[in-house]
Formats: sequence, C-alpha cells, structure tokens
Amino acid sequence: MESKSRAYKTEAGGQYFLPTLPIHKCKDKLLRAARENPFFIVTGDTGSGKTTQLPQYLYKAGFGKHGIIGVTQPRRVATISVAQRVAEEMDCSLGSTVGYQVRFDDCTSQDILFGLLRKQLLLKCTSKRKYPLKVLVMSATLDTERLSEFFGSCPVCSIPGKLFPIKEKFHNLIGLRDKDNSAYVTETVKITLQTHLNELAGDILVFLTGQSEIEKACDVLYQRAEKIDYRHDVFDSSVEGILILPLYGSMPTDQQKRIFLPPPKGIRKCVVATNIAATSVTIEGIRYVIDCGFVKQLNHNPRAGLDVLEIVPISKSEAVQRAGRAGRTASGKCHRIYNEEFWEQCMPDYMIPEIKRTSLTSVILTLKCLEVNDVIRFPYLDPPEERFILEALRKLYQCSAINRSGNVTDLGRFIIEFPLSPNLACALIKATALGCEDLLLPVAAMLSVEHVFIQSGVTRKQKEVEKSHKTLSEVAGGDNDFATLFVIFEQCKASDSPASWCQTHAVNWRAVKSAFSVEKQLRDITNKLKQLKNFPKESSDVPKDELLKRCLCAGYFSNVARRSLGRTFCTMDGNGSMVHIHPSSALFGQEINLEWILFHNVLVTSKIYVRTVCPIRYEWVKDLLPKLHDVDAYELSSVAREEVTKEELAKWESREQTKKDNKSLEASLKKMQKRNDDKSISDARERFLQRKQQRLQNSNAQEGKTS
Repeated sequence: MESKSRAYKTEAGGQYFLPTLPIHKCKDKLLRAARENPFFIVTGDTGSGKTTQLPQYLYKAGFGKHGIIGVTQPRRVATISVAQRVAEEMDCSLGSTVGYQVRFDDCTSQDILFGLLRKQLLLKCTSKRKYPLKVLVMSATLDTERLSEFFGSCPVCSIPGKLFPIKEKFHNLIGLRDKDNSAYVTETVKITLQTHLNELAGDILVFLTGQSEIEKACDVLYQRAEKIDYRHDVFDSSVEGILILPLYGSMPTDQQKRIFLPPPKGIRKCVVATNIAATSVTIEGIRYVIDCGFVKQLNHNPRAGLDVLEIVPISKSEAVQRAGRAGRTASGKCHRIYNEEFWEQCMPDYMIPEIKRTSLTSVILTLKCLEVNDVIRFPYLDPPEERFILEALRKLYQCSAINRSGNVTDLGRFIIEFPLSPNLACALIKATALGCEDLLLPVAAMLSVEHVFIQSGVTRKQKEVEKSHKTLSEVAGGDNDFATLFVIFEQCKASDSPASWCQTHAVNWRAVKSAFSVEKQLRDITNKLKQLKNFPKESSDVPKDELLKRCLCAGYFSNVARRSLGRTFCTMDGNGSMVHIHPSSALFGQEINLEWILFHNVLVTSKIYVRTVCPIRYEWVKDLLPKLHDVDAYELSSVAREEVTKEELAKWESREQTKKDNKSLEASLKKMQKRNDDKSISDARERFLQRKQQRLQNSNAQEGKTS
C-alpha cells in the first residue's frame, strides 16, 4: 500500500464489456415513443441501462442530425462519468461526438428545467422550430404518475430492472436520541471495518455526509487497516489488503476517476462517498453498502434568515437507492447502522425538494432573465410557497438585480452570468467596474470551494495547524478572513511547489487547486462583460485593503451586523438575529474592539456563528441598509400579478370556492356521521328522557301549587 495517498497506481484500459442490459429489450418501444410524443417518461430499476444506453439509441436513430441530444445530470461527478462511459462505448474521443459541460456551481434545478420545457411545448412556442423539440425524463425514483400529469398525461415506459438480491440488515447503533449528534461517523467506521474483516471478497461503498468527515473516516480506516494481520484476522483468505478512496463533489476530476479503476488482485476497494454515489454513478464491483442514515442538506434557517447546510436523516427512498448500489453486478449486502425505529420515525418517505426548502433568489432571477415574469404562477413541478418567492424578489431588489416594478435591471443581467450567489457576484461586478477585479477574483474562487483549511483530530497537531493558519491571517493584516483567502491563493500560486506549500501551511491543496480553475472561469466571464457598452466603469483612489472591503459591502450589505452586548452582534437584515464570530475566524477574541462586521455565511448549532468575517465602517453601508426595509415584497411582484387575466382569476376563484365548499361539505358530513353513530344516538336518547322527566316534574309541581 502506498503511504498516505491510499491509492494504487493501476492502469485501466480496453473497451467496456456490455452485458445484455434490460433496456435492450425495450429499444423499439422507446424509439417509437420518442418519435410519436413531445414528452415521454422512462422509469426503471437501477442498473437497467437507462442513463448510458438510451442517448445512444436516440443518436443512432437520427435524433441528433438537426441539433444536439442534451442530457442533464444533477451532479458533476455523474455528468463526467456518464459522458466518459458513453464515449468509450461509442469508440470516440471525449469532446467530439460525446462531450460534457459542468460548472463549479449549480445555478438551476430540475424543477425549473421541467417548468421551462413544459411552458415551451404546451404554449406551442416551438412552432417556429423546423424540427420539434423532444423531452425525455429518465429516473428510477420519480413519482411517474405526477410527472406524467404535469406533462399533459404523456406516456410512461417502464424498463424491467436487473438488480441482484440484496440482504439488508439494521444495526442497533443509531436510534432516535442520536438524530442530532455525530455518533454515526464512528459507528459507520466500525461497521466498515467489521465488513472488511468478516465478509467475502467484494468492494465496499460507504455513505457519509461531507468532505470533512469523509477525510477523517478515511484516515481512521487507513490507520486501523495498517494493523490488520491478514493471515489470521480476515475471514476470506483471498482478501489481502484494502484500498481506501474518498469521493465528494469538490474533489478534482482526476482524483474522482480513481474510484472507477479496478483494484489490484486480492485488494478490496472501499469508497467513502457523499450522496453523489447514490445515483447515476456505477462503481463496478460493489458488493457491500454501509449506510450512515444521514445526508448534508441545504435548508432555510429562520433563526439566521439564511440558507444553512444541515445534516439530516435521509428519506426511505434514498435509503433504498443507496442499498441498490450493492446489487448492480452481483448479490450483495446493505448494512444500516441505524435501527428500525429510526427508519420509521426519523426518515420521511421522500425528501422535500430543494426548491421548497431553500432560497429562491437565483431561481427567480434566472426565470426573469428568461423573460418569465409571472414567477408566482410559473408551472413549477413542485411549487414553492408564495412567501418564499416574495422573499426572493425582496432580496433581488435589495441588490438592485430588479427594480421596484419587478423588472430585471442591467446589473441583474450581469449577475446571472456568474455561477455565484447574487451577493458574491454583485461584489465581483463592483470590483470589475472599479478595475480591481484582481482583488476579488481569487477571493470569489476560494469562497466557491469547500474546506480550505485542514483540521486535525489530534490535539497536539491541531495546535500546530492553528499556529500555521494564524501566521497566514497575520500576513493578511490579522483582521480580515477574506484577505486571508486572497493571501493563500496568491502565495500558493506563486510557489514553485504549490502542493508542498499547502502541506507546510496546513491548507487543503485539493481545494486550492479547484479554486485556481474556478478563478480562471470567473476571469473569462468578467473579461466578456467588460466588453459590453452598458457595463459600468468607476474610479477610486482608496487603498487596496479598504477597496476590497468596500466591494464586499456592495454585495454583502445584507450580511452586516453591529455589535450588541459583550461579544455578540445583531444582524441588520430585519431578522435582528444575535450572532457570534466563529472561533475559526481571525477576528475571534477581538469582538470588544469591533463595531460593524460583514460575514460570508453562518453555522447554526446551539448558537448562530458567522464565518469568514471582516470589519467595516458604517459609512460604507449607510446608504445601502435602507434598501433592506424600504419596499413591500408584494409591490415587487406587480409585474407577475398584472399578467394574470380575468379569465385566469375567475378560474382561480372558482377553484378556491370549490375547495371551501368541499371543506364545508366534509365538515357537515363529519357532524352528521358523529350524530348518527351509536354513542351519539344513545346520548341523544338520554338527553330526551332527561328533558321529559324534567317537564313531568315541573308539571306535577305546578299542579301541586294550584291545588
């Protein structure tokens, strides 16, 4: 085994061996459906061949003669691996007949894509096209009935699966009380080692939630695997070692490819991955799945007023999908570290779609730039609540992406060009207008990758790591986390050996390497925008340090906080949240000397922590802060509301009245049912007899008085 890289240098080559996949039997049926319908849906079990084979069928049938066959994937790793697989099967070089395009950040979602396609076809906007647009939706987990109805009752083609038997086992290591702690990481490592020692040959796929815990788990697995005596400790004598490989979205592409290479003979491959390994990506040889039961999910946190990454239990459908990875090429086993009570009470049947639980700012701006002004009644596959749409409109107005009437501004059209959050894009545009984009480009790139700073689980080593990080922040002035990221980027790039520089300074080389690529993409976009006649140009003579902060204020003024009591700060966004500077910040411990701060993101635990922080002056944001409060979100949606015709309004009012009538009818039926049950009849009879008895007593009393 090679030192700490945990990787063997193996060569992979030759053509893929394609067994008889279930989809082959449905080829004619699928092509007929594609020719006859603008929409159609394909569903089938994992391993049926949907992802790789159907695009090839369509290409060979001539669907690509008058345009491209576009295939979307929700994840970067799946996009690249599928394109590589199809290119090899078609015996062509990647980038010619078959290619792919990915961005370092996703600016849309499937819900929006489906809505746009439906709007195009159902409104007959494709009548100008010489060749009709065809839409094919493939999935193993979608609710096909609802999706078919969404697309005008389009046909659904089902492909029989080719899933080998999977034995599933619940371990009683995680229960209801463990829902909010990190015990699952330790228990997942424990079950992984037991599987390696006690199961027959076959590769292992381990599911964890994010880069940091995956790296730590890999380190622990490596250390413990080094102590295994393969002559006595392992059940299967053919297993002579283990190859441990991490897999997460921010990894460089060349390192992600390693998971698809076959391990050396006698070596068991163990892939420790996020949820990106649960769909579309097929890793040959997986026989065992270790499911931790959790996933990292972006949710809107009302305490912080921002989107926050949170670790939550997965859904039952996701658990089934994870287990299915063990049965792609042979029979397998799925070890679930949680118990059945956790399954029943903590895990929902399906995950709530992202569009219903996160900020819609980028989504709404995208729609408006596509001239879809009616963002409230746009045909979303999973319609979000109206209040979230209104909140997105308010935030877009605050950063001047839309005007008071809800129309997109020039700045809004510049912002949408960047695969960044609107506030970061706005800050970068301000810097570009001032001609100082070289200050913001490295910072924006570093903020677009995860886990720049290495952390150590060993106390002694962690002190050394913190000392290295403090040295870097002091080079940047000692009081600006954004400037520290700039220093890391520039010094690493200028180094003769960037990887060694990162190791010396306890910086994650993988993250910085990704940032170099991101910075290049962002620079290309800024250069293109600078050529436009309407792109703003400004001048300034303030020092670089202040210029960086002022540009950040232009985009992040909604992430401004003022010191309150002691070491706490109060946000200015209208929520008035009390926040604390995170201990990882260079400003931690300096709170008493600060008045106003600006932050990039938040971490919510028992407290709300702000991270990546810098001090600012009130005069830099005093003209911007009023925009946080001076407009009603309903006013911003006027463009959408004006487009609603009287006929549409009448239909909506009719539906609402029908709902009210139905609710009233249901209430009446319930009352009637309650009145007619045995107990109600008995109670009524008793009340009648009591009243009769009372009347009789009153009558006798009256007669007594008369006599």
